[in-house]
Amino acid sequence: MNTSKSNILFFLPLVVMMIALSSCRNESDLIVEADENQVIKPDSKIASLMSKVSMNDGSIDNIIDNSTCFTVKLPITVIANGSEVLVSSVADFQVIEDIFMEFDNDIDELEIIYPVTLILMDYTEISVENETELENINNSCSPTDENLECIDFKYPFSVSVFDSESELIQVLSFNNDKELFLFLKNLKEEDITSIKFPITVIFSDDTEIIVNDIDNLQQIIEDTIDDCNDGDTTTDLFAQTIINGSWEVQKYKDNQSNETKNYKDFIFTFLENGSISVENTSTNEITTGSWSTITLADGTINANLDFGTQPPLDKLNKSNWNVKKVQDNRIMLDEKDNDGISKDELFFKKL
Repeated sequence: MNTSKSNILFFLPLVVMMIALSSCRNESDLIVEADENQVIKPDSKIASLMSKVSMNDGSIDNIIDNSTCFTVKLPITVIANGSEVLVSSVADFQVIEDIFMEFDNDIDELEIIYPVTLILMDYTEISVENETELENINNSCSPTDENLECIDFKYPFSVSVFDSESELIQVLSFNNDKELFLFLKNLKEEDITSIKFPITVIFSDDTEIIVNDIDNLQQIIEDTIDDCNDGDTTTDLFAQTIINGSWEVQKYKDNQSNETKNYKDFIFTFLENGSISVENTSTNEITTGSWSTITLADGTINANLDFGTQPPLDKLNKSNWNVKKVQDNRIMLDEKDNDGISKDELFFKKL
């Protein structure tokens, strides 16, 4: 059997630590500490960051549950504008979207057939019997605990774990986020865990970076947090993102009325000087407007959008759009009611 050089290098630090720890038991005056730069501890910064990356991404099924805090376990049945749809996979979300675009309704309606099972960010599963129970869980969600959507691990990759009690080394291979998250959640303080590098991380724009050590991995994840977390959005980040390329309306909800289809023919270009150019691709008509931002006392950012008086663009006019999230390919704005629940939503997606 051939043993590759990379595998030898992978196990060597753990073997050395195992021998050292064994020596500690025989020589009370010898203190041996594992290299913290090569080991994942349950209370470490890197363990916390890797957990946030591997949390359940609740944003993928927003067309069904309108929440980033959980996903609905498939398969389920929904009624979209009167049409029954069996949703068995992520690909079926497009079926719902197509129905919304096809029907010329003032209000798009989606009814979930209960009971359904929700998968929370930590992969805990909860059965809900009705819309009220679902909304209660959604309202109790803490945005600070959300998955870091703009960075992912490329699977599979492996770790080696030395159990100091059994003195055994176990190699574990992760094939998806759930496996990694649950491993980190159950990591024991006495375990000595080492990643088999190199590993690869993938960003929201599909670019990839090869990572060769824990310090590098931690730095890369920390550097992307500004693009992932709502509270870290700045006016500069918003401006730099929105002036880069052209956009379409991915979602516009006026209270409970989904009116996204009214904007399917419009292309939005935001210019650095604060002006907006909107092209109606069905009529070739160009409409102009203006945009600006302001940072409030609590650190949140409001966007002021003015598209003039021509419908349906005039419905997007608002001086206090809350900048909910900024990503390379998506900008999410909303207006909340007095209870802090999103009342209106406007999402732009880069073309």
